[in-house]
This record gives sequence, structure tokens and C-alpha cells, in this order.
Amino acid sequence: MKALLDTQAALYFWVEPERLSDSARKVIEDRNNRLYFSQASTWEVVIKYSLGKLPLPEQPGAYLPTRIRRTDFEYEPISDRALFGMLDLPDVHRDPFDRLLISTARILRVPVITGDPVFRDYPVKVIW
Repeated sequence: MKALLDTQAALYFWVEPERLSDSARKVIEDRNNRLYFSQASTWEVVIKYSLGKLPLPEQPGAYLPTRIRRTDFEYEPISDRALFGMLDLPDVHRDPFDRLLISTARILRVPVITGDPVFRDYPVKVIW
């Protein structure tokens, strides 16, 4: 199985895995699955960290690459196609990071692992 991690799901997995649903945790822990961590999530973490809204044990530049490597997540760069694809999404939610993750998942043709209920209002499969 392939899936894209929402920022919050990845952070939960690294820090508080008990906050994940059983289904989400099983998918993430299964080493046979191919899981993507988007550059959009890196951008989101850096912004929230710099605003003091996301405490981390170390700077994002050290924290994220280490965690991504340890968990064998595949790093997915932001593509122009994903950016332009945001324009095709219904105007349900204004969060640019969520919209970019949804657009990326549609391009990759994978579900999103997220506990955010707003994702269900978009044309993308959700695992939670």
C-alpha cells in the first residue's frame, strides 16, 4: 500500500503514537507500505516552529530529516502540478498546507493518513 502522511499524523507517529488511530498506526508501522512525507509538511512545521506554535526537541532542520530517514518515509517534493492542482479542489477549507497535501495525494493516487475530518470533504481517500 502507498499513502501520504498528513503533517499531524507524522508528528504523532514520531512523538505520541498513541494519538493515532489503530488503523493509521498499523499502516504506518507496516514496513511493506510505501509512505510519503511531503515537502509541504516540512514547510508547515518550519512555520509553526518559528511562530512558537510547535515545540520540537531540536531545530526542524535536524529533527525532520532524522525522523524521515529513521522511518523510511519517502520525501515528496512540492511540484508545480500539485500547486496548480489546488485550483481544482472544492473551496471547502482554506488551509494551504492541507490543500497542497490533498492535491499531492490526488497526483500520487494515494490516500492521506490524517485524523483531520475536513479531508473527507475532498475527493481523496482518508485513512484514520
